[in-house]
Amino acid sequence: MPPRDRASMGTPAPGRADRGSLSLILLPVSVALWVVGILTTNTASLGPYGLVTALSPAFLLGLVLLIISIGIEFTQPVLSELRLGLHSVALVVMLYGTGALVYTDGRYAWLYKTIGVVQYVDAHGSLDRTIDIYQNWPGFFALAAWFDKVAGVSSPLDYAKWAQVVFELAAIPLLHTIYRAFALGSWHRWLAVMLYSTSNWIGQDYFSPQGISTLLSLGVMAIAARWLFVLVSDKGEQPGRANPRRGRPAPPSLPHWRRVLPFIATILVLFFALTASHELTPYIVTSQIMILAVCGIARPRWVAIAIAVVTLAYLVPNFAYVNSRFGIVASIGSFFNNAHPPSANAGYPYLPLPRSTKVLNYCADALSMGIWLLAMVGAWLRRKARRVVLALLLLTFSPTLVLIGGAYGNEGVLRVYLFSLPWAAALAACALAPVRAKPDAASPSLLRVVIPLALAVALFFPSFYGYDAQNIMTTSEVNVLVEFQQTAKPGVVLMPFENLPFSDTAQYNEWPLGVIYGTYGVVQGPISGDITAYLARSVIVDLGNTPAYIVVTPSMMAYNQANAVTFPENITSLVAALEKSPYWHRIVSEDGTVIYSLIANADDIPRGPYAKTLIIDVP
Repeated sequence: MPPRDRASMGTPAPGRADRGSLSLILLPVSVALWVVGILTTNTASLGPYGLVTALSPAFLLGLVLLIISIGIEFTQPVLSELRLGLHSVALVVMLYGTGALVYTDGRYAWLYKTIGVVQYVDAHGSLDRTIDIYQNWPGFFALAAWFDKVAGVSSPLDYAKWAQVVFELAAIPLLHTIYRAFALGSWHRWLAVMLYSTSNWIGQDYFSPQGISTLLSLGVMAIAARWLFVLVSDKGEQPGRANPRRGRPAPPSLPHWRRVLPFIATILVLFFALTASHELTPYIVTSQIMILAVCGIARPRWVAIAIAVVTLAYLVPNFAYVNSRFGIVASIGSFFNNAHPPSANAGYPYLPLPRSTKVLNYCADALSMGIWLLAMVGAWLRRKARRVVLALLLLTFSPTLVLIGGAYGNEGVLRVYLFSLPWAAALAACALAPVRAKPDAASPSLLRVVIPLALAVALFFPSFYGYDAQNIMTTSEVNVLVEFQQTAKPGVVLMPFENLPFSDTAQYNEWPLGVIYGTYGVVQGPISGDITAYLARSVIVDLGNTPAYIVVTPSMMAYNQANAVTFPENITSLVAALEKSPYWHRIVSEDGTVIYSLIANADDIPRGPYAKTLIIDVP
């Protein structure tokens, strides 16, 4: 076991015990205030800063009291693993459980596509690898379909919104195991766990392959760190090894391969599940373990080769498909192009970003850069630990290698931050509380914990919840669109903007989607004449007499208004034109969700301009 944190030694200072009792009172009070805040938060009409400006004072007070309670716990002369663990759980629930409680359905339009793939697997009991990339990496979807059958759930819609809080709670014990294996004391371990929770604004933890693969990667690294890493702490002790000099019995002497073989087997099983679930994560984990093996930190080295073989063996038969769809070969080596972050107005570069979007982007950037900066400071302060710091530094910055291979839909830099965060958080914790030289040194001050956690939380909420005006989907529009997909004749669906809770049924592959406005839209510039005729002609010329629909939902209107994608009257005028059009007929109108069906054929529409080629996302 790693040595006890030095803050746990010595005689308690006067007043410290009283402070510990105070934290036991503050924790339940903060949770109670958070619950009151949830009940009094009004999300009916969110502004340009999303949920941030809708939170009630009780909610904010609950968060403040929790952070103060956490700070008090860290100043105790004897740290309580149980109480720190409870505070970590409370922090995660407050950060990630808020969305699941204040919204009736899952956030993000792209969540609903993953639900559709699960429904497809459940209905067909098999895969069709020609449909999309999801069915070429089906691990997550097969697991979710199996869970639905065992639990008797008809659709992941019933529980998908809880995925974020579940994934983040499950990460706590894995992170704690990793940090313990790195011989970090209790103070550093729990602060690193909390920094990870308050800094993970990426939003990868929704009901998705990326969410489960992030958790699997932490599981692989937890086992590897505990049983395969050859590290020496700054006290000269092996992490995870008993220390007979402290009166603890040494473990039985076994041949190295016999001791680690069961754990290597477990790593390979988990890694295979990871490889079959996500197209990017395995390469980052492989590169991390291979770098550590080359540096002599991970033993035996052949484990790195084994997981690399698993990765390549799965990629080879799928490479032609991935390369044809995403141009992997063309993006290899374009490091700086691949490092460009995604733009909030992607598809509409000719329009300026609204001020609110810039502020939200600045918050995310400040949080990310703050963690990386603290990580470098922590590495310098703990430089005498040598191999421990070297391992953490390599793990923190090795994910940048993914940018050599591709842009990952312009989200490569976000994935770099995500996979560096567990290790950067460990180094950041070292920056905030360097190892003390004397065993009887006083515990760190309250502000050393409270200030960084408060800043992280303050930046987390706008970064994570700031776009909720467009990210939330109402129960009404979700239900209307599910019923529509289940009853209407499948065909192409056109939408003003790509912000639609669609493709969430077993027939998702029968409903190709197209965007009306934007760089990749059907309408590329000013349209002279009747836009409804233009859209009808474009569909018929490109696709023939196929069923076609136009869908407008409240979430699209919110997306348009929040991002200033186009003038709001453009959607209004489109709907007004569709109402009068002889080529489209309204078939659904409920709670702001309106659907029009194409009723014309080529002979009914007068000649005129049309889109030469529709850019359709075939699911």
